[in-house]
Amino acid sequence: MAFCRTVAGHFPWGLGHLRGSRTVDSTFFYLSAAALAVWLDSNESSRPRRHFRPSCCEASSSSIIKFRVDNDRPGLLSEATEILKKQQLNIRDARISTNEDSRACHFYVVQDKISGSGLSEDRLAQVRAALQELASGDCQAEPWPRYSSKEVAEHSSIEKGIWVSYKDGVYDITKFVANHPGGKDKIMLAAGKAIDPFWRIYQQHTGRGNAVELLESMRIGDLSDPPTADCGSCPYNTDPERHPALIFHNNKPCNAELPAELMLDSWLTPNPVWFIRHHHPVPCINPKQYRLCVDGVGTKKVTLCLEDIKSRFLKREVVTTIQCGGNRRSELDQIEKTSGIPWGFGAMSTAKFGGVYLREVLQHCAGLSHENVEAFEVKHVIFKSLDGMEASIPVEKALSPYGDVLLAYEMNDEPLNMEHGAPVRVVVPGVVGVRNVKWLGQITASRDEAEGPWQRGIAYKGFSPMVKDLKGIDIEKIPSMQDLPIQSAIVTPKAGSIVELDDIEVRGFAWSGGGRGIVRVDVSIDEGNTWVTADLLDGKDAARFVSECSCRRGHFWSLLVNIYHCLSEQM
Repeated sequence: MAFCRTVAGHFPWGLGHLRGSRTVDSTFFYLSAAALAVWLDSNESSRPRRHFRPSCCEASSSSIIKFRVDNDRPGLLSEATEILKKQQLNIRDARISTNEDSRACHFYVVQDKISGSGLSEDRLAQVRAALQELASGDCQAEPWPRYSSKEVAEHSSIEKGIWVSYKDGVYDITKFVANHPGGKDKIMLAAGKAIDPFWRIYQQHTGRGNAVELLESMRIGDLSDPPTADCGSCPYNTDPERHPALIFHNNKPCNAELPAELMLDSWLTPNPVWFIRHHHPVPCINPKQYRLCVDGVGTKKVTLCLEDIKSRFLKREVVTTIQCGGNRRSELDQIEKTSGIPWGFGAMSTAKFGGVYLREVLQHCAGLSHENVEAFEVKHVIFKSLDGMEASIPVEKALSPYGDVLLAYEMNDEPLNMEHGAPVRVVVPGVVGVRNVKWLGQITASRDEAEGPWQRGIAYKGFSPMVKDLKGIDIEKIPSMQDLPIQSAIVTPKAGSIVELDDIEVRGFAWSGGGRGIVRVDVSIDEGNTWVTADLLDGKDAARFVSECSCRRGHFWSLLVNIYHCLSEQM
């Protein structure tokens, strides 16, 4: 098995940080936090309490079996569950309660596989007889509760409980709201309402399936008046056509990565196969009607059209690598399952961007001088996208003469296309991809960082990999991700490849965020016992300098390994 490790330029966090990010980017550990909501609600103690009540109206799709046992014993719940499965029942939920009387009461939410609905009297008699062979007690069945849309609408606050409906189901999400990966404010937009229209936009909820599974664990009944199917046009119908070579993880919204087979073909990634990370449909923007607003504390408000940006400022060019914060998540999944898109290592690409420096727009057009930054206590610069998302970076990065933050309108000597943020996007070298906001509509100088899940949510915070739930953790106190740490990866030969040659060329890439250039890449073919230094290829000149502006792009590397020679040295 082969490994690679990377050494970067200056180390602002000391060698301890380097050791934590040799082969697996330590930034990725925050991604396990995205699954915390699933783990929290999968525990019996943290699930929303079900409100069981009989219904006197239409037939229900399921039944609630109440089995009050005279003498409970360990393992009885599991044994009863197996009995119900043998009775051709789908089991939605199973739990034990001792609240109703001194006897333990087993609750099972079931559906008859044969009829596809709740239990008839005859089927209940069969189930009762089977359960009473396990333990003595009373066995009853009630219809699964049915609620109207009006009743759901009455539950839109923490005090009354937060309910939502989806298709024909009703769900109590009260205890989940605080841990929603997209943020509490966003999910509260659906409180007391149907979430179907929201999920038609955020189709990753249904595309990956884990959100549907989690929602089902919070189901409390059926919706008596489900909405009719919406035959309206899909908001993703106007998305651009994509290159078929991309590896697609989602289509709505589109999330696709550069395949390994194409990664090393060109140091500048061709535009058609640049990785794609969207949160919403691609907005349709008329360049002639485009306006960029610059405002905030310590500035004078200005509005610029695309022609203003191109003609009133010097054109600058920046070559940089942009990487999604979830890149290589699939490698973490091999250790412990995380939540989110299972990216390989292709959620990163390199391009030469053309545009204007953000600092020149802020200082010379909006009047945000260093004196105003101090006087008005400006700490952050917020970027707001025309698709509704927003993110921010520290003002020091925005105004740094070495930071090279760009308002880009060109990409690889071509006009920036809609897929990648036209008419104007932000390019923030060395910083996590989500800060490189596409379809830029507003720039705001602020004392506080951006609001919303892409800045303050758990998905873009760094937690210890040992953190399994967020109880007792104040998420607001956890710093938001900015610079990314050093990493390297072997691209070829692929993992699991069988090679019969004596000499093998091992090739890959190395990259470090925050303006730290790559000094060295070491490769091992004996599980880390010995290491050989590879040759740095494209981008190697960046390692000769220490200024941030020259250390912002990834490097390719190559090493010719003689297998026979290496193995003979070990013998």
